[in-house]
Amino acid sequence: MQDIKLSVCYMVKNEAENLPISLASVKDAADEIIVVDTGSTDNTKAIAIEYEARVFDFPWQDDFSAPRNFAIEQAKGEWILFLDADESFPKPLDRMELLNYLAGVSAEVVLLKLHNVDTLAEQHKFNTDWVPRIFRRRADLRYRGRIHEHISKQNGDLQVVYAPQRFYFLHTGYAECISEAKCRRDLQIMQQVISEGDWEPVYDYYLTDCYYGIHDYEQALAHAQSFARSGTVVHGGNGHTYRMILECMRALGLPDADMLPWAEEACRMYPDLPEFYAEQGMILCGLGRLDEAQMLLHTALRRYDTDTAETCHASYFSPEVAAKVAARLGEIADLHGEKEKAAVYFVQALDYCSTNKKVLEKAKKFLKST
Repeated sequence: MQDIKLSVCYMVKNEAENLPISLASVKDAADEIIVVDTGSTDNTKAIAIEYEARVFDFPWQDDFSAPRNFAIEQAKGEWILFLDADESFPKPLDRMELLNYLAGVSAEVVLLKLHNVDTLAEQHKFNTDWVPRIFRRRADLRYRGRIHEHISKQNGDLQVVYAPQRFYFLHTGYAECISEAKCRRDLQIMQQVISEGDWEPVYDYYLTDCYYGIHDYEQALAHAQSFARSGTVVHGGNGHTYRMILECMRALGLPDADMLPWAEEACRMYPDLPEFYAEQGMILCGLGRLDEAQMLLHTALRRYDTDTAETCHASYFSPEVAAKVAARLGEIADLHGEKEKAAVYFVQALDYCSTNKKVLEKAKKFLKST
């Protein structure tokens, strides 16, 4: 392995609770740690110093890219790993394993798989994503965008590669208890940016999440459909747009017949993901087409249980979603008078997730009927 140096960078503010967990997960892999603080009033900076980080102050300017780019300018490594304070690896990052992998990478940017969890203690995953977190330290690679900042290349397209899934990490920043506040903050900044004449098609992608997070489903649906038709690519994330379309249509009470074409299109575009088979199945249940629904729901669970291929798409098919699918199969079997098969499905649902209230209610209802 060639002598590769790794710089780990952070942009932080009042992250005394999260930062120690993140730093502990990367300290053994880093040649240096750089923390750029944008105005903490707690002991964030003191914690960073305890981990031997180089700490810099940077005044907040309603621009998320500026402090990130300042951190890059302080780095000395060939590769940069840029994390948020609420992101950490589930176990300490293995330096030799990561550097051996990077030694064979010819691309400029490495996308890591991210698992969104409610808390690091429970690690209840509610979706996954692919995000650019490792990139070469080069003068033409910098963050762009005052909000929803992203690493970009001065000229030409980025050369990206998807890292093996063993390098996945955890993120708590969009836990349910804080996501709405973040969405309102992000929306305010985005509206200001747009009012100043800046517009890119990818803004539809970000505005979808902002409006969905504040429960404005009409606006979210309009932006999601606009982005889906734009042809713009978000590495690893385009499938998320179809989820938002379906969730918004569901929240607005739109007919199943209107939702079905979107679910079918999503399944054609992302045939390796189980969720869009499940989406079609659930919609077909609403249309009374139970035989077709049953087949698609089976397919969703089979892919979830047995498909070990490394996919490069974000996914929201979690144990809780699998439980809902299995419970629906139980209901269908019960309607067909297949009590034993229904019982198997409900047991399977509880094996996937025994804490979802709706799944528990369905299982109890079935038990009372037997």
